[in-house]
Amino acid sequence: MTHAYQAFAPAEANTVELSESTSADADFRVERKEARNWRISLLSERASHWFEAKFARGVQDARVFETDLAGANAFIRKARLDGFRTEYIGPLARSHF
Repeated sequence: MTHAYQAFAPAEANTVELSESTSADADFRVERKEARNWRISLLSERASHWFEAKFARGVQDARVFETDLAGANAFIRKARLDGFRTEYIGPLARSHF
């Protein structure tokens, strides 16, 4: 059985930066990009080190990944269990958890 959080694929390099400031406390940002694609951005160095150790051994400088909804949920759950904070960009507002 393939775990959902192993289904990450590097996102395209031409990402759009948000004009609003983000929380300095967030380690990850999750946002929906298309009907079935979710983008996860690594915002902190701590998050980058954790991601490399848990998911992407040998992949360096990868700070943005795309996955499906199940993969995003599994990733967020694992990150929360390990004490990380996630910023979710929803259609109406930002949420932190």
